[in-house]
Amino acid sequence: DQFRNGIQIQEGWFISPMNDISSRFFESGQNVSRAFWRGYFPGPNRKRNGLIIHLAPTGDDTYWRRYNGFVKPLLALGVSSILLQNPFYGERKPSNQFRSSLLNVSDLFVMGGSLILECCFLTRWAREQGFSPIGISGVSMGGHMASLAVTNIRDKPISLIPLLSWTSASPVFTQGALAEAIGWKELSDELETNKELEKVLCDCGWLKIMEDQTHPAYKLFPKSRAHRLMWILMDAFTNLANYPAPVNTDSIRVVVAEDDAYVPRSSYIPDISDLWPGVSVSCIPGTGHVGAYLGSHKLFQEKILEAIGYSVPARETTTLMDIPFTHQISFALTRLRVRNAMERSNEKPRRDLI
Repeated sequence: DQFRNGIQIQEGWFISPMNDISSRFFESGQNVSRAFWRGYFPGPNRKRNGLIIHLAPTGDDTYWRRYNGFVKPLLALGVSSILLQNPFYGERKPSNQFRSSLLNVSDLFVMGGSLILECCFLTRWAREQGFSPIGISGVSMGGHMASLAVTNIRDKPISLIPLLSWTSASPVFTQGALAEAIGWKELSDELETNKELEKVLCDCGWLKIMEDQTHPAYKLFPKSRAHRLMWILMDAFTNLANYPAPVNTDSIRVVVAEDDAYVPRSSYIPDISDLWPGVSVSCIPGTGHVGAYLGSHKLFQEKILEAIGYSVPARETTTLMDIPFTHQISFALTRLRVRNAMERSNEKPRRDLI
C-alpha cells in the first residue's frame, strides 16, 4: 500500500481461478495465470461512494489510459476503482508475444473465461472489505467482458456499464474493422489440413453448423469457411443470449456509438434491449468508435455514476480539446494506421475510422 495526495493505492496479484479449472490454458507462461491489479481508494478520512472494476479495451496493456480517463474523475467524487490486467496483456503477456497481439484465436476465449472468474473473485473481495455499491465497466472489448462477468455474478445485484460494446463478438471479428487483423489465410489453411481440428469441430457439432446454408454465418460468408468458423466460435462463447440475464437490469447503463465500424450491431445478433428488458441504452449520434471514446468521457462517467446510484453532477459538452493531449496524439496515430492499412488494401476509408 502507498498513499499519494490522500489516495490509497494498492497493487497485487492472485492466481486466476481459471487455473483451477485447467492449468493447460496458461501453458504459454506462468505470468499469464497471475491476475495483476491496481486499486485506487479514497483515503481513510474521506467518504467512499462505491467501487468500479474497470476492464481494458483491445490493446490496452497498461493502467494509464483507464486511470486518466476514468479513475481520476471518479476518485474526486469518492468512487474507488480497481484496474485489472487482461490475460495475455501487460505483465500477463507470454514472453514470445508481440505487444497485445494474441498468438492464437483460442487465447481470446481463455481471456474471456479468466476475466469472468477474476471479476467474481474481486467483487467478493470488495464486498468483504465493505465496498458498496459495486459495478463493473469497460470500453469496447472491456465492456463486453464486463457484461459476461456480470451475468455470472448471481449472489447479489451489481451495476454494469458496458461502453461501446454490444451483445456478441461475432460481427466484431468477422465484419468490423478488427476483422482485418485476423490471419484468414492461415486459419483457412488450418481448416483444410488439420485433421485433429476437424475432428474437434465435428464432435462439437460446429462442422455441421458451418455447412448449414440456413445459418447466419453461411448467409454472410458463403465462400469463406474460416469466416464462418470464426462467427460460430464467437457466437458460442460471447453471445450474451447464451448466458443468464443479470440479477438487476435497472442498474445497467449501455452506451453505443451510432456509426461504430469496430462493433457493428448486426441484425443477426440480439438487441440488448430485447435480451435484457429494462436496460438503459444511450446512443451517441453521428460518431464512430474512436471518436466516441475520445469525445464522450463525461458521458461515460455520468453513466457509471447513474448505475451505482450516485447523484450525477451537471454535465458540460465535451469536445476533442477537452481530451488530454496524449489522447489526441493516440487518436491521430490510430487514424494514420487505419488510413495506411486501407490504402494498402485499396479500400475506401470508412467514415467511422477517420
